[in-house]
Amino acid sequence: MAEKRVLVVGAGTMGSAMARMLAEGRVPGVAPAGVVDIDGARALELANAAGTRAFGDIATAVRETLPDAAYVATPDAQHRAPVEELAGLGIPVLVEKPLATTAEDAEAMAEAVRRAGVHAEVNWLQRWNPPFAEAARAISAGELGEVRLFNGRFNHPVSSPRERLHWSGGTTPAWYLMSHLFDLALWLGRKRAVSVYALGGRGELTGRGIETYDWVHAIVRYADGADGVFEACWILPDSWPAASDLALRVVGTRGAAEIDARQQGLALASERYRYPPVLQWAPLRLAAFLRAAEGRGSTGASFEDGVAVTKLLVALHRSLESGGVERVE
Repeated sequence: MAEKRVLVVGAGTMGSAMARMLAEGRVPGVAPAGVVDIDGARALELANAAGTRAFGDIATAVRETLPDAAYVATPDAQHRAPVEELAGLGIPVLVEKPLATTAEDAEAMAEAVRRAGVHAEVNWLQRWNPPFAEAARAISAGELGEVRLFNGRFNHPVSSPRERLHWSGGTTPAWYLMSHLFDLALWLGRKRAVSVYALGGRGELTGRGIETYDWVHAIVRYADGADGVFEACWILPDSWPAASDLALRVVGTRGAAEIDARQQGLALASERYRYPPVLQWAPLRLAAFLRAAEGRGSTGASFEDGVAVTKLLVALHRSLESGGVERVE
């Protein structure tokens, strides 16, 4: 079987991780086709590290590399243009979460891929994280009964917005982190969110010139009366012994599940301390996307789910500003 080649659009934190993962051969039979970024120096630096070519625009990259698929990892609010262009060129696309930061952009992207007839997914990576996948199996099998509530958190050390994410002032911990929790609740419970009440705080990051929230808390009500309480914070101390603090409790009428993704039963300490990433579920996720793009199975990580999560996040940010409960469109 011929090697698959993936074009990486966006040379920031997530694009760099994807390009290096492909260059290291961690997804068998898949290699980088090239790196696209409007910052030529950034694109060239990553392309050189990944042993591939750098481009300043998508059209040229597609014309010269003929990729089998593309991965879009531009900043949260800048997904629409590359997704629409790639769809118009007939390229299957995997786009980073959240799908968009406005309902208009999310719906426009969903329409663009439908109109073009191309396969497209949102990179809801945690759906491939082993403990969440096992929880999904148990819930699908009816072991928990009807899901009634969620309680989750996804937190990062302060180095994430201060150093790793150069555009953190253009997003929030809700867009960047809580979006995963909202998707997990949607995926595990298949529930429609109808309202959200959110609170958040500022100070640590704004004091360092990064105009964003330090943390966000949200209470979500679902159409069937279930609810969820969620936390996203990215000012944990850098001494925190992990790259993230991710946990979710799901309570049903006949059982409950609790996932703490910090350890997962494996830790490695050699030149540095490592844990969950050694389990390598990111390659599994990309491989599943490429199989689905060929019509071999379905992942369920659809743009429709991406639109639903975007609308919930839009309502959350309205609540942060209004101080009241906001309806989800």
